[in-house]
Amino acid sequence: MASCGDFLLWGDFERPRGLSWRTSCWVHGGLEVGALRRDALSILMTSELVDSRKSPSSSLGPGSTQYLLSLARVALSASVEIPELWGNPELPGQLLQHLLACPDYEVRELTLEQVLKRLLEEEEDVLTVLSVLLRTSELQWSDGVRTLSQEEALLHLLALAEKSSHSEELSCAALTLVSQLVVNQLATSQGDAAVAGLRRWGELVCSCCGEERPSEVKLATAKVLVSCTGSVLSSPQLPLGLPATLSLWRSLFTLLQDEDQDVRAAAADFISTPASPLSAGVPVCPPAALQSGVGLLCHLLQQWGQVPAGAVALAQWLLGDGDAAREAAADEAPGLDEEDFLFEKGDLNLWAEPVQWVRLLHGHLGSLVETLSQDSGGAGPELEQQVRTLTCQAEAKVLSSQQALEALPELPQFSCTMEHSRLLLRHQRASLTLDVLERLRQTR
Repeated sequence: MASCGDFLLWGDFERPRGLSWRTSCWVHGGLEVGALRRDALSILMTSELVDSRKSPSSSLGPGSTQYLLSLARVALSASVEIPELWGNPELPGQLLQHLLACPDYEVRELTLEQVLKRLLEEEEDVLTVLSVLLRTSELQWSDGVRTLSQEEALLHLLALAEKSSHSEELSCAALTLVSQLVVNQLATSQGDAAVAGLRRWGELVCSCCGEERPSEVKLATAKVLVSCTGSVLSSPQLPLGLPATLSLWRSLFTLLQDEDQDVRAAAADFISTPASPLSAGVPVCPPAALQSGVGLLCHLLQQWGQVPAGAVALAQWLLGDGDAAREAAADEAPGLDEEDFLFEKGDLNLWAEPVQWVRLLHGHLGSLVETLSQDSGGAGPELEQQVRTLTCQAEAKVLSSQQALEALPELPQFSCTMEHSRLLLRHQRASLTLDVLERLRQTR
């Protein structure tokens, strides 16, 4: 089929009359629309909406609001909806500034509605692109000017994922895609060149596992952790380093104890993945996965030759170093009634189910410390200092929790059940931590 340009080059006697007429109308129509836009823009730029030298809208008389709204719709077309057709790259910013500074709230409201609509449309476009990319195995990345390397693409996607917390769908899609890229990089031995990006990814994953995060985000994070079990969590090369890898393991254990059953079930799938060292090919329940996961982590610490550092890190978990802010807040409000906590389901989980978690962790950690005497590496000065610091913290918690328990009224398990349970858990954590640290000192 000939193009429109071909029709313009034909002689009059050769051109099909129907096509010639349509092409001519299309060309003239485009010119007329362009001229109309220029005329509308000149009127807009000299109107009361843009020109501050004009009379204020309050002096325009009846119908002034409708008049300004009509001008605002033209301005929004030029600045938000289709700015590329108006031919001035500086125009959108100027018009938006005037629209948002308009004294009439109807104009400001219309402007914000259109800006929000455009942002949502762009978000949907990004989400669609990410969804398509998730189904693509071979990815070629470009910023519109040049082709990006895998490391550069990873950093771009990380920035997108970090800035998309306002949207659950976009956050989940970005996290899943960037995690897929991380796994691909590690599979092709390109991970060492982007250590900073990998560590940022690890921090992003850990930040998506908090109690305050939506269930959809935690569910996506659980699937991400399952997908990278073999390449990151149990990799012999420790591509993220020990601290970041342990943080990911702790995030996985946190999801295995989440309130949402779907999140717990999704996190438990790490046992049944083919890449898992414990893979049995069948799904297991979250409690069994938690038990097996802690045992697997202790076994991996031996394989990595990181038993001393790993034992100290797990002792910090046992002590509950991440719960300091929660404990401090509870200590500052000792006079709260039981009714104040009646619907605090998160706190109930903290003081009930974690008792089993503490005992589970203590049992595996004790077995891990027993293997330390067979480890020829021993503990360095830095770990020695960490052990001393941790011991002081545990002793202080034992003392403070014991004093707080003694200060409770008679029969505290009935008169102030929540406070009593919280203090008992804190005391048990600290006591078991001291037990582990004492065993650790005896092995040196």
